[in-house]
Amino acid sequence: MRVGVAGGGTGGHIYPAVAVVDRLKRTVADLDVVFIGTRRGLEGAIVPELGYRMRRIISRPLPRRKNAGFVYSLLCASVGLVQSLFILGCDRPNVVIGTGGYASGPVVLAARLLGIPILLIEPNSVPGRTVTMLSRYADEIALGFKESIRYFSKGTNLRVTGVPIRSSLLTGSRAAGMNLFDLNPDRKSVFVFGGSRGASSINRAVVDAVRNLENRDDLQFVIQTGERDFRWVAEAVAGLGMTCRVYPFIEEMGLAYAVSDLVVCRAGAGAIAEITANELPAILIPYPHATAHHQESNARLLEARGAAKVILDGDLSGEVLARTIVSILSDSELLEAMSRGSRDPGKPDAAGEIASRLIDLARRKGRLSKLATVLVDLCSVR
Repeated sequence: MRVGVAGGGTGGHIYPAVAVVDRLKRTVADLDVVFIGTRRGLEGAIVPELGYRMRRIISRPLPRRKNAGFVYSLLCASVGLVQSLFILGCDRPNVVIGTGGYASGPVVLAARLLGIPILLIEPNSVPGRTVTMLSRYADEIALGFKESIRYFSKGTNLRVTGVPIRSSLLTGSRAAGMNLFDLNPDRKSVFVFGGSRGASSINRAVVDAVRNLENRDDLQFVIQTGERDFRWVAEAVAGLGMTCRVYPFIEEMGLAYAVSDLVVCRAGAGAIAEITANELPAILIPYPHATAHHQESNARLLEARGAAKVILDGDLSGEVLARTIVSILSDSELLEAMSRGSRDPGKPDAAGEIASRLIDLARRKGRLSKLATVLVDLCSVR
């Protein structure tokens, strides 16, 4: 079985597809996967490290205003479409996964022209522009939230699967995590991160929060800062009377979740899926510039279920964050209630459900169009 994966730009567009592909590997013996993305996104670094093939196309975000940048992006998308046609014609995948983001547009359109079945993954409660535009061409769309259904046209083949996450994020041992991060098992642990690239507003707030809390001996922090802020955050907390383990990036995220009593992070769909699958209480700080404020929508859904407290980025400060952390961790009944609320929307086997749908699509469909046959012949000549 051959699978093409289209999308990239951020970890939120990459890791859900990686989770599905990893799950496919457990059931499909002859799996061959090619990721298709751009040089600008994180996929260029992440995908090869995970051992998957990577092919690159030209594509850029499409501005909302019709200006010179809009025309340039259209030209890039046209070049990317031609590149995608030849990549798919040569690799001949049985099915294509689209995960959203500007990198997925040309590839999904090419798959449609070639008659290759398409499954889109939309992890956010408010769908992105790319997935909404491409939905008319997809055979199926896997949704992270049932609240997303209203954004799609009637007749669209929608399935609420939850957001696929890697199995390694669910199997961490608390004891192993305590050992890895050199933490005290008798203290409450707060895990703070701002996504794969970090978030400066969260980093500033957590440093100030630690200053406010440094006299407490019942708390400890694990902080992922991103590369840009790592040095100054590590130096800022080094002299404070609080156990803080600071990293630019944490590979063993499963162990970080395993030691956590409370998580502080952005409200991307991937982070929320990981938090709920691990049944963890959270303080969510939505990224304020997310398209259509989808991160705030994600966060409010968890808040309504009693699983999270939301602090808007404009209201964030060290004092506010410290006060919220203490109010949650000092109330055992609230912690348990938030954990139950987190348990409700969590769907840890979303990757398995989507993998099953991909196998079914690959079996039911996959006849190459006449255009695909021509491209296959051209690739054979090469």
